[in-house]
This record gives sequence, C-alpha cells and structure tokens, in this order.
Amino acid sequence: MSTQTSAPPARITNSDVAVALVAMADILQILDANRFRVIAFQNAAETIKELGQDINAVRAEGKLQKLPNVGKGIADMIEELLATGVSSELEKLKEQVPLGVVEMMQVPDMGPKKARRLWEELNITSIDELRVAAEAGKLRVLKGFGEKSEQKILKGIDLFSRRGEGRTPIGAARPLALSLVNGLRAALPADVIQRLEIGGSLRRWKETIGDLDFLCVSDQPAAVMAAFQQLPQVRDVTHAGDTKSSVILHNGLQADLRVVEAKAWGAAVQYFTGGKEHNVAIRDLALRQGWSLNEYCLTATGQGKAPAGEQRFFAEEAELYQFLGLDWMPAEMRENRGEIEAARQHKLPKLIELSDIRGELHGHSTWSDGTASIADMAEIARQRGYQYWNVSDHSVGLGMVGGLDGERLRQQALEIAALNQRYADEGVDFHLLRGTEVEILSDGVLGLPDDVLAGLDVVVASIHSGLRQERDTITARCLKAVRNPHVDILGHPTGRLIGERLPSELDVEQVLLACCETGTVVEINAHPSRLDLSDVYARRAVELGCKLAINSDAHEVHGMEVMDYGIATARRAWLTAADVVNTRPLKEMLTLLKPGV
Repeated sequence: MSTQTSAPPARITNSDVAVALVAMADILQILDANRFRVIAFQNAAETIKELGQDINAVRAEGKLQKLPNVGKGIADMIEELLATGVSSELEKLKEQVPLGVVEMMQVPDMGPKKARRLWEELNITSIDELRVAAEAGKLRVLKGFGEKSEQKILKGIDLFSRRGEGRTPIGAARPLALSLVNGLRAALPADVIQRLEIGGSLRRWKETIGDLDFLCVSDQPAAVMAAFQQLPQVRDVTHAGDTKSSVILHNGLQADLRVVEAKAWGAAVQYFTGGKEHNVAIRDLALRQGWSLNEYCLTATGQGKAPAGEQRFFAEEAELYQFLGLDWMPAEMRENRGEIEAARQHKLPKLIELSDIRGELHGHSTWSDGTASIADMAEIARQRGYQYWNVSDHSVGLGMVGGLDGERLRQQALEIAALNQRYADEGVDFHLLRGTEVEILSDGVLGLPDDVLAGLDVVVASIHSGLRQERDTITARCLKAVRNPHVDILGHPTGRLIGERLPSELDVEQVLLACCETGTVVEINAHPSRLDLSDVYARRAVELGCKLAINSDAHEVHGMEVMDYGIATARRAWLTAADVVNTRPLKEMLTLLKPGV
C-alpha cells in the first residue's frame, strides 16, 4: 500500500514575504479596515524589504518578533507563510477582493477608495480593464469622474508601467551595502583586510542603484572571497574567481567584490567609482597625454614622453588625478558635469559637509503624525549638535493626518515655550522654533489662515495630494503658495517617492524663479525616499540664486539619521555651506528666512 505526501512548499524569499505583507495592507485599505492595522503591515513589509539576512534563518533562530515592526500577529503570519507557502489570513482576504483591484491601487493617485468604487460600480478588476474603460470614456458615468479624470488615470497607468526600471532606491541599497561591509570585516581577522570601500553609483550617492560594487585590498584574497560568498545576506553565488566574486542577495540585488593589490588601489577605486561619462572623459584625457588607463594602472602608449608599455601605479586616487593634471574630485561630483574642467583649473568648490548643519527646519512630533514627543525630538537634535529645531507638524487640510488648526498650534506653543525656558535656565545653547508644515490645497490656498501663519517662526508649505494635476494647474497652485509672504520654505517640491511615485508635472524652473523673487527657501528633503529637490534641480536652484535648506523631515527619533542622504544630494548638486540656510547660527538663519527681522 502506497501513501501519497504533498510536496514541501518552495523556499519562500524575503521578497515573497514583503509582497504578502504589502498585499495584506492594500486589501485592508480597500476594505476600509483600521488604519493602524494597515500601517502595521506596511511597516513590517519595509522591515523585510530591507532585511539584510534570509528571513528563513531569522525564523530558524526564533527571532521573528525581534525584527522591527514585527509583532506577534505578523510574526505568526510570516511563520505560516514560511512553513506552508501560504498565509490563511491573506487567502481569506483575497477571496473578498480581486487581486487586480489591489494592483489598481498602484496607479498614481488611484488610492483604495477609487479602486473600490471602480470595482463595485463598474466591475473593473484589473489595470488592463481600467485602461480600456478610460480610453472608451466609460468612467465618466460615475459621480466625481469626468473626461479629465479619465485622462489622468490613463496618464497614471502610463507612469505606473514606466516606473522602477529595475533599480534599487538608495535608501534600501545603502544600509544593505553597509551591512555587507560590516559582515565581511567581522567574518575575518582584522589584519586580513587592509582597505575596503563601496564603489560604483552608491559611492557617488545616486538616488537609485543598479548593483553593488566593493573593492578590497588584501594579501589573502581566497579567504576574503570565501567569507564574502558565505555572508548571510547572500542567496546565490554566480561567480567565484580568485580575486572577484559575484553574488545575488536575498532582495535580488547583485553584489560584486574585487580584491586588488595595494599599489593598484588608486586606479581601481577611481575606475569603479566614476560615472560612465566621467570615466570616458578621464580615459580620453589620459590618452591625450600618452597613457592608457584601466582598473589597475596607467600604461604608456608610446605617444607621449614615456616608452610604450611603461606602467604607473597609484596607491591613492588623488595621486592618479594629480598625475593627469587634475585636483581630486569628491565622488559625488563624478558625473562629467563640468567637474573635470573645474579640477584642471583648480576651481572645484568646497562642498557642504554634514558638520556644517546647525539645525533643521522641518520635522514632526506626536502632535500630528510623528511618533515621538517634542522633547524627545529636541533631545535627539541636541545630541546631533544642532542649535535649533523647527517643530513643523502638519496643518489641517491633509486628510490622512490629525493636522493642527490655530487653536492647537497655540496649545503647542505653550509646550514649546516651556521647553525653551528650561534650556535657557540650564544654560543650554538650543532653541525650538514654532512652525508648521502647512498644506497647499488644490487651489493653492494654504491650510491655515494668514493671521495664524504670521505668528510662527518658520512656515514650510508642501503639496501632499493631487500630485497628478496638469502641469499648468499644479504650477499655478505652487506659485500661489510661495508668493504668500508668510511661507518661508517650499517643502519637497515635486512630491516624488523614489521607486514608488513619479514626480508631479510641476514646472520646477518657473517655481524656482518665483522662489528667487520672493526669497522663499527651497527644501532638499533628505529622506531617502524623497531626495526632493533632486541634485539636478538643486544645482539649477543655486544657479538661479535661490536659497536652500536641507531637512530630514523626521517623524521619529531615528529620523534625523537620514541627513547624510540630503547632504550627499547637495554635494551632487555642487552646493557649498553658503548655499544652505541651516548652516547658519539661529539669528543669522532667521534673518535669511525673514529679511528685516
């Protein structure tokens, strides 16, 4: 008598778990479930997406609940998913909502309520069906939908189909790369690795990353290769050479490690850092001087003063650049945007550094959607060496957040005043500023009246909804806001979320010109999901004469740690400390915000 057993489930990856958690959150949103339950699944999904080790290994160690944002209920779901390949809770939810409806939520500005209405009232259950219906003019029969709505949806579908491009946002790639660096060092005796550096587009702090590159100097390359291939973040080894390994990580990202001799370090780290256009220009420059440049050294071509075949090695990048008649260029600048000529003429700017920042002008507390009190956020700011921090909780007008009206701002002012008095009594050189992140409504009117805004120290104005408005409409909306005399800073101007939401069609040039005219400061939002303004627009802003601020937009106590990303974006834009208002002491900064104060 034979017995039949079911096949064990296929191995579930980190990506599979994250997708399941996102699906839970999306379906719950469509079903109008408790908002905090939705957020719990969204936060857990982000944790798994960024997890540096195999989720199966975490489960085997019994540490699922020790992961950030993973409580017992979600841990139980992950446990079942890893053990059986399915989640019974998710399967029950899938019976209630077609998966195509869930996918429709990913179309820009669609959202759960619209997706549910289209499903329930028109029986549209996929993005393809949505496209066909919009093209046929069938959506306008619904209340609140018209021809313009159909055109926006079609544009959103097109944006959805084009986004991503197979690259990883820097906010996910950089923590993973650092975990690999730390893991590799921890896996080997201290003397095995003499030098180790992240290379490629990540060293240049590009906002999206194609793959990860690492360079290492070691006289024991075999040991380094073996340790790298065995790191817990590694899913598969695709190449295992003597001095180079290529692996696929659990999130699907490829990572390459090369071991070079110490004498070749300068050429190698230069070669594996520069953008393609930068490197082509450097190689052309070398050829004109009679040298061929590769990842190890310069080799004489015989067309210059050195005999053909002569090699020159460089222990440091700066030595290589100097040999070619150039000053050393920070990695963030190496995109062939004029840095080579500036380096030749010794005219490279001194780029802004993290230590230049004196305070931040955009951050949140539990008064709106933050997770920490004003006092706790202030303490973190103080620990970072800041002299000031602007309490800029959301105003009314942003439906998803418990925004502050004039009365609540007055109540908040009492708490801020008490804290400032305490700092003064204790002789602490720190000051909290009274502010708000006021919502720019669909017609450009602000979410708070002028008389309320006039009593605040710093007003940040931002757009959070209606980001798919037509170019002229959203531009006029933004211009109306920045021309309000009480608005000090334009927050995250294009509203993009890297890898998730494309920027609005805002005429950024026109808005920047208006900001220069009115003295409105333009923000570089340092959160790695935003980096808005982008480096390209930030450089243009300075060319036009705009003032900028770099803010982390922190919503929790660890939120200010992302300031590095904002500084890197500013450096990619060639910004100096003089271009950024929050590099100034408090009184000087306020004078720049409000001339005459």
